[in-house]
Amino acid sequence: MTQGAERILILRELNRATLARQLLLDRATIPVPDAVARLVGLQAQVPNPPYIGLWTRLRDFRRDDLTRLLEERRVVRAPLLRSTLHLFTAEDYALLRPALQPALTRALAAFFGRRAKGLDIARLVAAARAHLQETPRTFTELRALLSDLEPDRDPEALAYAVRTHLPLVQAPPGGA
Repeated sequence: MTQGAERILILRELNRATLARQLLLDRATIPVPDAVARLVGLQAQVPNPPYIGLWTRLRDFRRDDLTRLLEERRVVRAPLLRSTLHLFTAEDYALLRPALQPALTRALAAFFGRRAKGLDIARLVAAARAHLQETPRTFTELRALLSDLEPDRDPEALAYAVRTHLPLVQAPPGGA
């Protein structure tokens, strides 16, 4: 190999490197926040998979390790990747959310098409923000508020518009 030339990984080496990066070859002894940060989004559409995913990856993982981090909001469960719920460190979520906004905006148009056309996103987000600042709310409660604002519009499209334009996280105990 000449000086400065890069070695190309064979397929098996690439496979092993990918599995190691995702903590899937051996159970690691790193702290839970480090594992969540390393995974950059752990699928969390339903509450149990992140617990199982971390238990399979971390040698001394206990359920309360993650629950405590969620309660302390050091780890958050939020809609971001593919507009589905994932776990992130709070720091990663704050960094990734603005960067992924264009994809989230496109997702609204892709999923709802004509039903989302002409929505006053700024008005919906402002109303939702004020409503959510009072106290944590369920998505059902948020949908009801938005439906009252725009009774002739699709409630799912209204809620999704807010979900894709307002940085939201699921408040504990939800998701734990």
